[in-house]
Amino acid sequence: MALRWLIIITLFSVANICGNVAADSLTLLVNGREVQLEGEILIEARDNSLYFREVDGKIWFVEPQQIKARVDSEKPSPPLSFKAVGERLLKELPAGFRIYETKHYVIAYQNEVAFARWISGLYESRLYRAFETFWEKKKKFKLTDPQYPLIAIVFGSKAQYQQYVDRELGPGQTMEAYYNLQTNRIALYDLTADQRNPNQPLTSRNIDRVLQNPNSTFLVATIIHEATHQLMFNRGLQTRFAESPLWLNEGIAMFFEAPDFRSKTGWRVPGKVFELRLNRFRKYLGNRPEDSLVKLLATDDRLRNPESVDDAYAEAWAFNHFLFNKKSDQYVAYLQFMSKKKALVSDEPETRIAEFERILGESLAELDRQFIDYISELR
Repeated sequence: MALRWLIIITLFSVANICGNVAADSLTLLVNGREVQLEGEILIEARDNSLYFREVDGKIWFVEPQQIKARVDSEKPSPPLSFKAVGERLLKELPAGFRIYETKHYVIAYQNEVAFARWISGLYESRLYRAFETFWEKKKKFKLTDPQYPLIAIVFGSKAQYQQYVDRELGPGQTMEAYYNLQTNRIALYDLTADQRNPNQPLTSRNIDRVLQNPNSTFLVATIIHEATHQLMFNRGLQTRFAESPLWLNEGIAMFFEAPDFRSKTGWRVPGKVFELRLNRFRKYLGNRPEDSLVKLLATDDRLRNPESVDDAYAEAWAFNHFLFNKKSDQYVAYLQFMSKKKALVSDEPETRIAEFERILGESLAELDRQFIDYISELR
Protein backbone atom coordinates (compact mmCIF):
# COMPACT_ATOMS: atom_id res chain seq x y z
CA MET A 1 0.00 0.00 0.00
CA ALA A 2 1.43 3.38 -0.96
CA LEU A 3 2.54 5.69 1.85
CA ARG A 4 0.05 8.39 0.85
CA TRP A 5 -2.84 5.99 1.49
CA LEU A 6 -1.42 5.08 4.88
CA ILE A 7 -1.36 8.76 5.79
CA ILE A 8 -4.97 9.25 4.65
CA ILE A 9 -6.12 6.20 6.60
CA THR A 10 -4.41 7.54 9.70
CA LEU A 11 -6.23 10.86 9.32
CA PHE A 12 -9.57 9.09 8.99
CA SER A 13 -8.82 6.76 11.88
CA VAL A 14 -8.24 9.54 14.37
CA ALA A 15 -11.37 11.40 13.28
CA ASN A 16 -14.82 10.85 14.71
CA ILE A 17 -16.40 8.75 11.99
CA CYS A 18 -20.08 8.76 11.20
CA GLY A 19 -21.97 5.80 9.77
CA ASN A 20 -22.54 4.76 6.17
CA VAL A 21 -24.26 7.35 4.01
CA ALA A 22 -25.51 6.51 0.53
CA ALA A 23 -25.05 8.96 -2.30
CA ASP A 24 -25.88 8.98 -5.97
CA SER A 25 -23.16 11.34 -7.10
CA LEU A 26 -20.37 13.72 -6.18
CA THR A 27 -18.87 16.51 -8.21
CA LEU A 28 -15.27 17.13 -7.19
CA LEU A 29 -12.61 19.65 -8.07
CA VAL A 30 -9.39 17.67 -8.63
CA ASN A 31 -6.30 19.51 -9.85
CA GLY A 32 -8.42 22.33 -11.23
CA ARG A 33 -10.90 20.18 -13.18
CA GLU A 34 -14.32 18.78 -12.36
CA VAL A 35 -14.67 15.05 -11.76
CA GLN A 36 -18.08 13.38 -11.59
CA LEU A 37 -18.38 10.30 -9.37
CA GLU A 38 -21.25 7.82 -9.15
CA GLY A 39 -21.43 5.39 -6.26
CA GLU A 40 -21.85 5.56 -2.50
CA ILE A 41 -20.33 7.15 0.56
CA LEU A 42 -19.19 4.34 2.84
CA ILE A 43 -17.84 6.53 5.64
CA GLU A 44 -18.20 10.22 6.44
CA ALA A 45 -15.97 11.83 9.05
CA ARG A 46 -17.01 14.69 11.31
CA ASP A 47 -14.97 17.11 9.20
CA ASN A 48 -16.99 16.00 6.13
CA SER A 49 -14.13 13.97 4.62
CA LEU A 50 -15.55 11.07 2.64
CA TYR A 51 -14.58 7.47 1.98
CA PHE A 52 -16.35 6.96 -1.34
CA ARG A 53 -16.71 3.87 -3.54
CA GLU A 54 -17.39 4.34 -7.22
CA VAL A 55 -19.67 2.14 -9.33
CA ASP A 56 -16.62 0.33 -10.78
CA GLY A 57 -15.21 -0.41 -7.30
CA LYS A 58 -12.61 2.36 -7.14
CA ILE A 59 -12.12 3.96 -3.72
CA TRP A 60 -11.78 7.74 -3.27
CA PHE A 61 -10.59 9.58 -0.15
CA VAL A 62 -12.34 12.94 -0.59
CA GLU A 63 -11.36 16.06 1.31
CA PRO A 64 -14.14 18.57 2.12
CA GLN A 65 -12.62 21.36 -0.02
CA GLN A 66 -12.75 19.10 -3.08
CA ILE A 67 -16.55 18.73 -2.97
CA LYS A 68 -18.35 21.08 -5.36
CA ALA A 69 -21.73 19.30 -5.37
CA ARG A 70 -23.29 16.29 -3.72
CA VAL A 71 -26.53 14.39 -4.34
CA ASP A 72 -27.55 12.01 -1.55
CA SER A 73 -29.92 9.11 -1.90
CA GLU A 74 -31.13 6.26 0.26
CA LYS A 75 -30.22 3.89 -2.57
CA PRO A 76 -26.65 3.87 -3.93
CA SER A 77 -26.02 3.65 -7.64
CA PRO A 78 -25.69 0.03 -8.84
CA PRO A 79 -22.29 -1.33 -9.93
CA LEU A 80 -21.35 -0.87 -13.57
CA SER A 81 -22.02 -3.67 -16.02
CA PHE A 82 -19.13 -5.54 -17.64
CA LYS A 83 -19.77 -3.66 -20.88
CA ALA A 84 -19.80 -0.27 -19.14
CA VAL A 85 -16.58 -1.10 -17.27
CA GLY A 86 -14.93 -1.97 -20.57
CA GLU A 87 -16.10 1.27 -22.16
CA ARG A 88 -14.78 3.27 -19.20
CA LEU A 89 -11.39 1.55 -19.42
CA LEU A 90 -11.05 2.32 -23.12
CA LYS A 91 -11.67 6.02 -22.41
CA GLU A 92 -9.05 6.07 -19.65
CA LEU A 93 -6.28 4.05 -21.31
CA PRO A 94 -4.06 5.00 -24.26
CA ALA A 95 -5.27 4.29 -27.78
CA GLY A 96 -4.88 0.73 -29.01
CA PHE A 97 -6.43 -1.12 -26.07
CA ARG A 98 -9.22 -3.63 -26.58
CA ILE A 99 -11.49 -5.50 -24.19
CA TYR A 100 -11.75 -9.22 -23.50
CA GLU A 101 -14.48 -10.42 -21.10
CA THR A 102 -14.91 -13.62 -19.12
CA LYS A 103 -17.49 -14.60 -16.52
CA HIS A 104 -15.77 -12.61 -13.74
CA TYR A 105 -13.04 -10.56 -15.46
CA VAL A 106 -12.80 -7.55 -17.75
CA ILE A 107 -9.36 -7.63 -19.37
CA ALA A 108 -8.12 -4.53 -21.18
CA TYR A 109 -5.25 -5.59 -23.42
CA GLN A 110 -2.79 -3.74 -25.60
CA ASN A 111 -1.12 -6.81 -27.05
CA GLU A 112 -2.40 -9.61 -29.26
CA VAL A 113 -5.65 -11.23 -28.19
CA ALA A 114 -3.87 -14.58 -27.73
CA PHE A 115 -2.13 -13.33 -24.58
CA ALA A 116 -5.39 -11.84 -23.24
CA ARG A 117 -6.99 -15.27 -23.74
CA TRP A 118 -4.05 -16.92 -21.99
CA ILE A 119 -4.34 -14.57 -19.01
CA SER A 120 -8.10 -15.09 -18.87
CA GLY A 121 -7.57 -18.85 -18.82
CA LEU A 122 -5.01 -18.58 -16.02
CA TYR A 123 -7.18 -16.23 -13.96
CA GLU A 124 -10.70 -17.43 -14.72
CA SER A 125 -10.33 -21.13 -15.42
CA ARG A 126 -7.51 -21.91 -13.01
CA LEU A 127 -7.01 -19.36 -10.22
CA TYR A 128 -10.64 -18.33 -9.67
CA ARG A 129 -11.77 -21.94 -9.48
CA ALA A 130 -8.82 -23.02 -7.35
CA PHE A 131 -9.38 -20.11 -4.96
CA GLU A 132 -13.04 -21.04 -4.53
CA THR A 133 -12.35 -24.76 -4.14
CA PHE A 134 -9.61 -24.15 -1.60
CA TRP A 135 -11.59 -21.83 0.66
CA GLU A 136 -15.12 -23.20 0.38
CA LYS A 137 -14.53 -26.93 0.00
CA LYS A 138 -11.23 -27.49 1.79
CA LYS A 139 -11.33 -24.77 4.45
CA LYS A 140 -15.13 -24.30 4.83
CA PHE A 141 -14.78 -20.53 4.51
CA LYS A 142 -17.87 -19.10 2.82
CA LEU A 143 -16.83 -16.60 0.18
CA THR A 144 -18.92 -13.77 -1.24
CA ASP A 145 -19.48 -13.15 -4.94
CA PRO A 146 -17.51 -10.24 -6.46
CA GLN A 147 -19.56 -7.05 -6.33
CA TYR A 148 -17.73 -5.62 -9.34
CA PRO A 149 -16.12 -7.02 -12.48
CA LEU A 150 -12.52 -7.99 -11.75
CA ILE A 151 -10.32 -5.73 -13.86
CA ALA A 152 -6.92 -6.59 -15.33
CA ILE A 153 -4.95 -4.21 -17.57
CA VAL A 154 -2.39 -5.91 -19.81
CA PHE A 155 0.21 -3.71 -21.51
CA GLY A 156 1.92 -4.76 -24.71
CA SER A 157 5.46 -4.39 -23.36
CA LYS A 158 7.30 -3.93 -20.09
CA ALA A 159 8.29 -0.39 -21.10
CA GLN A 160 4.66 0.68 -21.65
CA TYR A 161 3.66 -0.98 -18.40
CA GLN A 162 6.44 0.82 -16.52
CA GLN A 163 5.23 4.18 -17.81
CA TYR A 164 1.80 3.40 -16.36
CA VAL A 165 3.34 2.34 -13.03
CA ASP A 166 5.33 5.59 -12.86
CA ARG A 167 2.18 7.64 -13.47
CA GLU A 168 0.02 5.74 -10.99
CA LEU A 169 2.46 4.92 -8.17
CA GLY A 170 5.35 7.28 -8.83
CA PRO A 171 8.84 6.59 -10.23
CA GLY A 172 11.12 3.99 -8.71
CA GLN A 173 8.56 1.21 -8.37
CA THR A 174 9.80 -2.00 -9.97
CA MET A 175 7.43 -4.96 -9.99
CA GLU A 176 6.29 -7.29 -12.76
CA ALA A 177 2.60 -6.84 -11.87
CA TYR A 178 0.62 -5.28 -9.05
CA TYR A 179 -2.83 -5.04 -7.54
CA ASN A 180 -3.90 -1.49 -6.69
CA LEU A 181 -5.95 -1.44 -3.51
CA GLN A 182 -7.53 1.89 -4.42
CA THR A 183 -8.57 1.20 -8.03
CA ASN A 184 -9.23 -2.52 -7.41
CA ARG A 185 -7.34 -3.33 -10.63
CA ILE A 186 -4.42 -5.54 -11.59
CA ALA A 187 -1.81 -4.15 -13.99
CA LEU A 188 0.72 -6.33 -15.83
CA TYR A 189 2.31 -6.72 -19.26
CA ASP A 190 2.70 -9.35 -21.97
CA LEU A 191 5.34 -11.55 -20.32
CA THR A 192 6.28 -13.09 -23.66
CA ALA A 193 6.83 -9.86 -25.61
CA ASP A 194 10.61 -9.74 -25.12
CA GLN A 195 11.17 -13.51 -25.23
CA ARG A 196 9.30 -14.93 -28.22
CA ASN A 197 10.18 -14.99 -31.91
CA PRO A 198 8.40 -11.97 -33.47
CA ASN A 199 8.10 -13.82 -36.77
CA GLN A 200 5.98 -16.58 -35.25
CA PRO A 201 2.23 -16.13 -34.63
CA LEU A 202 1.33 -15.83 -30.96
CA THR A 203 -0.57 -18.93 -29.88
CA SER A 204 -1.41 -20.49 -26.53
CA ARG A 205 1.16 -23.18 -27.20
CA ASN A 206 3.88 -20.61 -27.93
CA ILE A 207 3.01 -18.71 -24.77
CA ASP A 208 3.23 -21.88 -22.68
CA ARG A 209 6.59 -22.72 -24.26
CA VAL A 210 8.04 -19.31 -23.43
CA LEU A 211 6.74 -19.28 -19.87
CA GLN A 212 8.00 -22.78 -19.09
CA ASN A 213 11.48 -21.32 -19.24
CA PRO A 214 12.94 -21.35 -15.68
CA ASN A 215 13.69 -17.64 -16.06
CA SER A 216 9.93 -17.00 -16.30
CA THR A 217 9.04 -18.89 -13.11
CA PHE A 218 8.90 -15.86 -10.87
CA LEU A 219 6.99 -13.86 -13.48
CA VAL A 220 4.12 -16.36 -13.45
CA ALA A 221 4.25 -16.53 -9.65
CA THR A 222 3.96 -12.74 -9.49
CA ILE A 223 0.88 -12.45 -11.69
CA ILE A 224 -0.79 -15.21 -9.65
CA HIS A 225 0.25 -13.44 -6.44
CA GLU A 226 -1.32 -10.13 -7.48
CA ALA A 227 -4.51 -11.72 -8.78
CA THR A 228 -4.82 -13.55 -5.44
CA HIS A 229 -4.74 -10.18 -3.66
CA GLN A 230 -7.59 -9.03 -5.89
CA LEU A 231 -9.65 -12.12 -5.10
CA MET A 232 -9.00 -11.79 -1.37
CA PHE A 233 -10.45 -8.27 -1.35
CA ASN A 234 -13.36 -9.06 -3.68
CA ARG A 235 -14.57 -12.37 -2.32
CA GLY A 236 -14.96 -11.50 1.36
CA LEU A 237 -11.66 -12.77 2.72
CA GLN A 238 -10.48 -9.23 3.51
CA THR A 239 -11.88 -5.69 3.39
CA ARG A 240 -10.05 -2.98 1.51
CA PHE A 241 -8.35 -0.44 3.78
CA ALA A 242 -9.34 -2.40 6.88
CA GLU A 243 -6.81 -3.82 9.34
CA SER A 244 -4.91 -6.30 7.20
CA PRO A 245 -1.49 -7.21 8.63
CA LEU A 246 1.05 -7.60 5.84
CA TRP A 247 2.33 -10.94 7.17
CA LEU A 248 -1.20 -12.26 6.66
CA ASN A 249 -2.06 -10.45 3.44
CA GLU A 250 1.21 -11.24 1.69
CA GLY A 251 1.52 -14.67 3.26
CA ILE A 252 -1.76 -15.86 1.75
CA ALA A 253 -0.85 -14.45 -1.67
CA MET A 254 2.51 -16.24 -1.47
CA PHE A 255 0.79 -19.47 -0.41
CA PHE A 256 -1.14 -19.32 -3.69
CA GLU A 257 1.72 -18.20 -5.93
CA ALA A 258 4.04 -21.23 -5.81
CA PRO A 259 4.82 -22.38 -9.37
CA ASP A 260 4.34 -25.90 -10.74
CA PHE A 261 6.98 -26.91 -13.26
CA ARG A 262 4.86 -29.81 -14.48
CA SER A 263 2.03 -27.50 -15.52
CA LYS A 264 2.15 -26.02 -19.02
CA THR A 265 1.10 -22.63 -17.62
CA GLY A 266 3.63 -22.74 -14.79
CA TRP A 267 0.96 -22.87 -12.07
CA ARG A 268 -1.67 -25.39 -11.02
CA VAL A 269 -2.91 -25.23 -7.41
CA PRO A 270 -2.14 -23.27 -4.20
CA GLY A 271 -0.05 -24.50 -1.33
CA LYS A 272 2.92 -26.07 -3.05
CA VAL A 273 6.31 -25.62 -1.44
CA PHE A 274 8.07 -22.71 -3.13
CA GLU A 275 11.76 -23.60 -2.92
CA LEU A 276 12.80 -19.98 -3.39
CA ARG A 277 10.87 -18.86 -0.28
CA LEU A 278 11.81 -21.96 1.76
CA ASN A 279 15.52 -21.68 1.04
CA ARG A 280 15.52 -17.99 1.87
CA PHE A 281 13.87 -18.63 5.24
CA ARG A 282 16.20 -21.51 6.09
CA LYS A 283 19.15 -19.25 5.34
CA TYR A 284 17.66 -16.62 7.65
CA LEU A 285 17.28 -19.17 10.48
CA GLY A 286 21.02 -19.06 11.16
CA ASN A 287 20.75 -15.51 12.54
CA ARG A 288 17.03 -15.35 13.35
CA PRO A 289 16.40 -13.41 16.59
CA GLU A 290 14.11 -14.83 19.29
CA ASP A 291 11.50 -12.11 18.77
CA SER A 292 11.38 -12.51 14.97
CA LEU A 293 7.83 -13.85 14.86
CA VAL A 294 6.55 -11.34 17.40
CA LYS A 295 7.89 -8.44 15.33
CA LEU A 296 6.48 -9.94 12.13
CA LEU A 297 2.94 -10.13 13.56
CA ALA A 298 2.93 -6.99 15.71
CA THR A 299 3.68 -4.43 12.98
CA ASP A 300 4.35 -4.23 9.23
CA ASP A 301 7.78 -2.66 9.75
CA ARG A 302 9.90 -5.67 8.78
CA LEU A 303 7.94 -6.14 5.55
CA ARG A 304 8.32 -2.47 4.60
CA ASN A 305 12.00 -2.08 5.47
CA PRO A 306 14.25 -2.65 2.40
CA GLU A 307 16.94 -4.15 4.65
CA SER A 308 14.66 -6.84 6.13
CA VAL A 309 11.95 -7.27 3.49
CA ASP A 310 13.30 -10.41 1.79
CA ASP A 311 13.71 -12.34 5.03
CA ALA A 312 10.36 -11.06 6.31
CA TYR A 313 8.51 -12.18 3.17
CA ALA A 314 10.15 -15.60 3.41
CA GLU A 315 9.08 -15.91 7.05
CA ALA A 316 5.53 -14.75 6.24
CA TRP A 317 5.31 -17.43 3.53
CA ALA A 318 6.69 -20.10 5.86
CA PHE A 319 4.45 -19.17 8.81
CA ASN A 320 1.31 -19.14 6.67
CA HIS A 321 2.31 -22.51 5.20
CA PHE A 322 2.63 -23.86 8.74
CA LEU A 323 -0.72 -22.45 9.82
CA PHE A 324 -2.59 -23.73 6.77
CA ASN A 325 -1.20 -27.23 7.22
CA LYS A 326 -0.92 -27.66 10.98
CA LYS A 327 -3.45 -25.23 12.53
CA SER A 328 -6.08 -25.16 9.81
CA ASP A 329 -9.28 -24.87 11.88
CA GLN A 330 -7.91 -22.23 14.24
CA TYR A 331 -6.35 -20.31 11.38
CA VAL A 332 -9.58 -20.23 9.40
CA ALA A 333 -11.37 -18.98 12.53
CA TYR A 334 -8.78 -16.20 12.75
CA LEU A 335 -9.28 -15.32 9.07
CA GLN A 336 -13.05 -15.20 9.55
CA PHE A 337 -12.53 -12.83 12.47
CA MET A 338 -10.18 -10.63 10.44
CA SER A 339 -12.56 -10.55 7.46
CA LYS A 340 -15.04 -8.60 9.59
CA LYS A 341 -12.65 -5.75 10.41
CA LYS A 342 -14.00 -2.32 9.52
CA ALA A 343 -12.34 -0.03 6.99
CA LEU A 344 -10.06 2.76 8.25
CA VAL A 345 -9.71 1.35 11.77
CA SER A 346 -6.19 0.32 12.82
CA ASP A 347 -5.12 -2.02 15.62
CA GLU A 348 -2.29 -1.47 18.05
CA PRO A 349 0.58 -4.00 18.00
CA GLU A 350 -0.54 -5.46 21.33
CA THR A 351 -4.05 -5.96 19.94
CA ARG A 352 -2.74 -7.79 16.89
CA ILE A 353 -0.81 -10.25 19.05
CA ALA A 354 -3.58 -10.70 21.63
CA GLU A 355 -6.27 -11.41 19.03
CA PHE A 356 -4.09 -13.90 17.22
CA GLU A 357 -3.11 -15.79 20.38
CA ARG A 358 -6.72 -15.81 21.65
CA ILE A 359 -8.16 -17.33 18.48
CA LEU A 360 -5.27 -19.75 17.87
CA GLY A 361 -5.48 -20.83 21.51
CA GLU A 362 -1.68 -20.87 22.01
CA SER A 363 1.05 -18.40 22.81
CA LEU A 364 3.32 -17.11 20.07
CA ALA A 365 6.27 -18.68 21.87
CA GLU A 366 4.69 -22.14 21.66
CA LEU A 367 3.57 -21.60 18.08
CA ASP A 368 7.07 -20.44 17.16
CA ARG A 369 8.58 -23.67 18.48
CA GLN A 370 6.12 -25.78 16.47
CA PHE A 371 6.64 -23.58 13.42
CA ILE A 372 10.40 -24.08 13.35
CA ASP A 373 10.00 -27.84 13.83
CA TYR A 374 7.59 -27.90 10.86
CA ILE A 375 9.94 -25.95 8.61
CA SER A 376 12.89 -28.19 9.48
CA GLU A 377 10.97 -31.20 8.13
CA LEU A 378 9.34 -29.46 5.12
CA ARG A 379 10.34 -30.83 1.72
